[in-house]
Amino acid sequence: MRCGELLELAKARGAFPKKSLGQNFLVDDRIADKIVSLLGSDLGYVLEVGGGHGALSLRLAEVSRELVIVEKDKVLSEHLKDLLSGYSNVKVVEGDILDFQLGSFFPFAFFIFSNLPYNISSPFMFKLWDEADNVSAFVLMFQKEVADRLVASCGTKAYGILSVLFSLCFEVKVVFKVPRHCFWPRPEVDSAVVLGRRTKNLDVEIKGILRKVLDAAFPYRRKKLVKALNLGWSGIDWQLVIKEAGVDGNLRPDAVVPEQWLAIAYACRNLLNKTKA
Repeated sequence: MRCGELLELAKARGAFPKKSLGQNFLVDDRIADKIVSLLGSDLGYVLEVGGGHGALSLRLAEVSRELVIVEKDKVLSEHLKDLLSGYSNVKVVEGDILDFQLGSFFPFAFFIFSNLPYNISSPFMFKLWDEADNVSAFVLMFQKEVADRLVASCGTKAYGILSVLFSLCFEVKVVFKVPRHCFWPRPEVDSAVVLGRRTKNLDVEIKGILRKVLDAAFPYRRKKLVKALNLGWSGIDWQLVIKEAGVDGNLRPDAVVPEQWLAIAYACRNLLNKTKA
């Protein structure tokens, strides 16, 4: 079924994109086909975040061993249940994805697909990184500004916490841009599809310390590193931590590469453990 037909079915049910939820429905069949094909034709276990009118859902149902769709909107959720009722491999869950533990959907490796609403893009990506070590790859469509932040290189204006986190655990790239006319209603900006393939996992403790280090430093991204960390997380001898990590304390946070941030997190853990002993 084509995207235009799916849209008319949803409209007939009274299901329309809600501005309050940041929804814009994909209406370009070529783009929908291209997104679903990025990870091959035998996808195994898949989580789709926000099925909307079903542009990706129907295609994913055809190539997934098991597909779980989480849709917050009640009317759209019922629309998806009816649309996909003939697929025994599909489960539609009504609810806010931010209320679920992401790693709990499958007890083994799975993929995530989504045309992410703008207003949950950043919270969802932090949640993915924090909770879902069993996500082996993702294909996510963002407004271009968010995609740029996710793949930004050290030293650029867009470089930030998400850039660091995902660079450390995934190979992430923008695979193609999606013009605004491919959506209904038409958004004010273009979008981009980001493909991420997991390269490694970090242990839970170091993930927590790394997040706290980055959260402390990046609000002061124009300060020197030691000063920024002292401002954001007091009570730590940051001069000692930075020295142990082998990082230049005169760098600014946005000039520190992801591997250096990880080294700082490990050095911080070592210091915290010595303090406890």
